[in-house]
Amino acid sequence: MCKICLVCSQSSFDKIYNATLLKCQYCGFVTANTEVDSTILSSIYTENYFKGEEYVDYLRDKLILQKNFSKRIKTIQQQNSIEMSSALEIGCAYGFFAELFTQKFQNVPYIGYDIVPEAINYGQTILKQNILCNDYLTTSSANKEHSHVFMWDVIEHLPSPEKFIEKISYEIKDGGRLYITTGDIDRIIPRFQQEKWRMIHPPSHLHYFSKKTLSKLLEKYEFEIIEVTYPPVYRSIRLIFYSLFMLRKNPSNFIKKLYLLIPIKASVPINTYDIMFLIAQKKRKY
Repeated sequence: MCKICLVCSQSSFDKIYNATLLKCQYCGFVTANTEVDSTILSSIYTENYFKGEEYVDYLRDKLILQKNFSKRIKTIQQQNSIEMSSALEIGCAYGFFAELFTQKFQNVPYIGYDIVPEAINYGQTILKQNILCNDYLTTSSANKEHSHVFMWDVIEHLPSPEKFIEKISYEIKDGGRLYITTGDIDRIIPRFQQEKWRMIHPPSHLHYFSKKTLSKLLEKYEFEIIEVTYPPVYRSIRLIFYSLFMLRKNPSNFIKKLYLLIPIKASVPINTYDIMFLIAQKKRKY
């Protein structure tokens, strides 16, 4: 099957990093050299994804994760270009962002989507949030409904992110804001580490954007880029240790004991300048 670049629609790629990834010869977009189907996705995104596979324990890290969400909400509050009338989150997981958002914007209708049943059940029953276990692409909603759309660390996971952006472009109001966080493969650390960069692990992470290629994709669907920044992110010290010494490894008993000695709530702000926070606005039609 001939692979087509989802950014520039060309079909010429170079194999990089031992053929793990493909890089478009025209625009530089990088994608995984693999194909995934619904069966593979269902096997990846289970409760285990949040408990030992991608995260040490997502639920235990709630307060740390919400530190980051709180910072993002402050940024959202500073963006006053359009009245906030309806919010959509794609990849809402357990509803941690939803909980903070609905507390801050009590009169703004919110809906979130994710495909992990256990996560959605927690968000619905424990946090009482309006989140649904569904693929956003299969949902129907009124044209020009949402004023704000959030995709936190999710676009790199989607088999067809261009289809999500196209649907968002159709449903978001003119002047509405789209907020995205994802890795930037063109930054210093990824260039230096190459195939050892922590973000490279298909088939979980399928796409590796840069500021340039993500901007091009969004512009293709009538978004204009407002701002791209690289803010620090609070990380669980346990998660950092786990990622460095235990994830996809066979850790010794000594390493396991060290891990258990780390306080669960211990966190630290880290900035490796390779995670971008992009804000885009749907072009207004006059």
